[in-house]
Amino acid sequence: MKKLLTFTCATVLIFLSSTTSYGGGCWNLNEIADFEIAEVEGKLLLSFKDAVTCEPIVGAEVSLGSGKIKRTTDSKGRVYFPMKPFTELMDARIPIVVKKSGYIPLKTEIRVMVGSVWDKRFLMTKQIPANSARFVLSWDERPRDEDLHLIGPGFHVSYRNMKSVENQAKLDRDDTDGYGPETITLDRIESGRTYTVYVHNYSGEQGFTGKERVYVYVNNRLDKVIELPRTNKRVIKVLKIVDRQVRYINTPCNRIGE
Repeated sequence: MKKLLTFTCATVLIFLSSTTSYGGGCWNLNEIADFEIAEVEGKLLLSFKDAVTCEPIVGAEVSLGSGKIKRTTDSKGRVYFPMKPFTELMDARIPIVVKKSGYIPLKTEIRVMVGSVWDKRFLMTKQIPANSARFVLSWDERPRDEDLHLIGPGFHVSYRNMKSVENQAKLDRDDTDGYGPETITLDRIESGRTYTVYVHNYSGEQGFTGKERVYVYVNNRLDKVIELPRTNKRVIKVLKIVDRQVRYINTPCNRIGE
């Protein structure tokens, strides 16, 4: 949770010197370091965690490309692949499918740019009731803090507004130290109603990097993985649900509610 803290000058210096690296939300500093260590060893490490609890997804089947390459996640929710095929790619997208009993299947892509794999951390969600929705935001180390906002009829769910509206919506997770996730669940989508989702660059350290993703789950399936655009604006209007129909917008704007 976000807290407003006051420090003396001496305390500020100590605080800054002890936080030169961020925690990583679902992934702690040691886990973040493991991705780099794996690359040095010639391996691509992929990690899968629960979008609400951050628990590792154990025993999930992970398929890459055409599906011929498969692995099963270990006790830490991890799988390894040889790194070499990826280092030879300049600009590519590799399909990935992840299945685990009790979870909604994850079907997305791994982005590779100039031999560098962008996507190594993935979030999955347990099955949700029909006529409900879940929005999961993930990002990179910077900006440090990005926030999801869900505005519906008579409510605004975010870290500083209503965190929970009984029988309507709730903020499941608010991570503030890089990587995410930020997760909001809409308990039921009512006909004749409008719901709008925004992402706010709360820390404002830099613009959106293009590595941010919003996973949109509707009616117990993954409806879309949205890649947010690069922009120096602080807010992106992601989507609207109008009369139970999802309309994807994904456009920078000046403020939440616009």
